[in-house]
Formats: sequence, structure tokens, C-alpha cells
Amino acid sequence: MMALREEPFPFEAVRDLLGIVRALYASEKTQHAGARRLAALRRVGQDLRAAVDLALEYEPLTLGHAAAWHRAEQATLALAELVDVTTPLAPTLRAATQRVRATASALDQRDAARLRRRERS
Repeated sequence: MMALREEPFPFEAVRDLLGIVRALYASEKTQHAGARRLAALRRVGQDLRAAVDLALEYEPLTLGHAAAWHRAEQATLALAELVDVTTPLAPTLRAATQRVRATASALDQRDAARLRRRERS
């Protein structure tokens, strides 16, 4: 039986981990990691996302809140199995940087399109 939890869910920390997992997945995919490793990273990301969703829906001292904590903790343990001191950080940081730049570029293009539409009006 899962123990009920009173403490607030660590949204910020779990979202940080989710960002790390996403960047790591992008990096590993670029480096042609094996299907098993990519699937394991995908599962960790899905579990972290599900934990956040549960925690948003349920208050402390409920089974849903306890399930959110449990899912986040299990995902964190799974991530620890996938990453160790020999995992290079540079490729993950490059992947995260590329994602930020791609998003910024897309936003710049949208802003430019908006300005063109205003000029025509």
C-alpha cells in the first residue's frame, strides 16, 4: 500500500528533471543511441510528466498525490540507472541549446510575419 504524503509535490525539481531528460533524449537520438536506451529515456520522461499531471490534479494526503510522488521517485531512480559519472554532459547541453535556438528562431519568424501583416493593414 502506498503511504499518503503530506509534503507538497516538488514541481520545480521534477520539471527540471523533465527538461534534462528531454535534452538527453535529443542528444542520444542525434548520436544514434540504441532503441532500448531511447525507449527507457522516453519512459522516464512520460513518467515524470504523468507525475506532474497527477500532482496538479490531487491534493496532499490523497492517493493521487501519493501516486504522483511515487511515480516521480521511480522515474528518478530509473534515470539514475541511465546516467552516471561517465555520461558526458556536453552533448546534452548542445542539444538543449539547439532546442532553445530553434524555438527562438520560430518565434522570430512569427514576429516578423506579424509585423508584415500589420504593415499591409
